[in-house]
Amino acid sequence: MALKPVKHIVLYKDRHYNSFPNIVVNKEGTFVVAFRQAPDRQGTFGLQHVDPSSRAVVATSADGETWSSEANVLYDDFFYGVQDPCLNVLADGTMFATCFMWKVAEQDDVRGDPDYDYKVYNNWLGKRVGSYTLRSADGGLTWDRPLPVDLGRLSIRGNAVELAGGSLLVPFYSESDGAKDGVSRAIVGRTDDRGVSWTRQAVIEPEQGYGLFEPNLYRTPSGKIVLFARCHKRNPQPEDGREAYPLVTAESLDDGLTWSAPVRRPLYSPSPFHPLRLRDGRVLLTYGYRFRPYGIRAVLLDAECERWAEEEEEIVREDGHGGDIGYTCAAQLHDGRILIVYYYSRQNERERYIAGTLCELANGRGGEAAT
Repeated sequence: MALKPVKHIVLYKDRHYNSFPNIVVNKEGTFVVAFRQAPDRQGTFGLQHVDPSSRAVVATSADGETWSSEANVLYDDFFYGVQDPCLNVLADGTMFATCFMWKVAEQDDVRGDPDYDYKVYNNWLGKRVGSYTLRSADGGLTWDRPLPVDLGRLSIRGNAVELAGGSLLVPFYSESDGAKDGVSRAIVGRTDDRGVSWTRQAVIEPEQGYGLFEPNLYRTPSGKIVLFARCHKRNPQPEDGREAYPLVTAESLDDGLTWSAPVRRPLYSPSPFHPLRLRDGRVLLTYGYRFRPYGIRAVLLDAECERWAEEEEEIVREDGHGGDIGYTCAAQLHDGRILIVYYYSRQNERERYIAGTLCELANGRGGEAAT
């Protein structure tokens, strides 16, 4: 086993429904995790990932093991539910956050409006209102106002890539954009002014019969950009099993202008995949495993993410209550250990909370933290 789980921890747990975390190390060396927080409505309405009361919050840690007991608000909107906050630390230390938002309405008020296409607890209808960005100059203590991404009603759950000149490539996805045919595509947006204005750099079409969701971008040492996308077969059959939900990758050699055709990889889950560059140059790819036995898994890839035949799936844990878990993200700690963060609950636990697993590599903890 190349990756050794040594300890499971709880980063943040209260009576809310806490989910979809994303972790970075800020310019001061503090670990910051952002996540979605919403009222726990399982006892009254059931399980739902759209809530007009959801907001983006952050918790912090000096060492990645002991976390703040209170979550601070990153952004809370009066009209919209805030979804899937993701954090990026730019070369000058600025923190760049992304999220998307939902609006929920009474069915009678929006009946016939095709944009309200998501049923909420069978009582209301929801629509995606688009993606937004925020910036922090003080390591995540305070944030400016959210700016809309003016590329259409796009969703986002994934980390960006900063180019040499400071421009950002940001991964979006949409089922209701462009062709309006119900196919979810990966869309790479570019901003040269940190979210004030945008251009649509590229659209990555899925293989016929599939859709692409929640892409992550990663830049290798050679400068190649790899897109890791959660992929769903549009009409899965029982005999397809987990293979209806493969990881898909695409690559760009020209700063995101053109992309290779998506390729299915032998990893499976309807939960997004997160890449982390380790100190030794390898890439740790983590994901929630939403099949029995439910849990968290990972693979160690080579620096250029090319030798897929050599990868070996590692089981981080397999004691999850069911499929409503995952959305992993990872960071390397100051002592060289790795912290994999995700939302979770075990058997007989109702609350969803932000959890983590501390891991060591087979060749030891390592030295200074990766950058």
